[in-house]
Amino acid sequence: MVMIISTMEPQVSNGPTSSTSNGPSSNNRNCPSPMQTGAATDDSKTNLIVNYLPQNMTQEEFRSLFGSIGEIESCKLVRDKITGQSLGYGFVNYIDPKDAEKAINTLNGLRLQTKTIKATIYFCFSLL
Repeated sequence: MVMIISTMEPQVSNGPTSSTSNGPSSNNRNCPSPMQTGAATDDSKTNLIVNYLPQNMTQEEFRSLFGSIGEIESCKLVRDKITGQSLGYGFVNYIDPKDAEKAINTLNGLRLQTKTIKATIYFCFSLL
């Protein structure tokens, strides 16, 4: 008896398929900023992605930390839709690009509990 084995290998996932613990998936071709609110500001210089956040950080603590730098248009700590557990990353959109730059210079590399956060400009681009 001869068995034919498929050449396709199953994909292995270490978590939810919609995102990873290191940041959002970039599968969306249009890739609008998750913080896009229709404002006329240039999101490419005001929108930050913040990775490696402590799992027990609250939305209020996240807003407070980044709000201490400058005026925030919006911010979002990303959570699992089912469990509500933090996925360890979030987005902050400042009104002024200088505040976004200051936040990176001030908070990138900050040690919070057992994590060292990474704050960078959130670039979103299409591959097509």
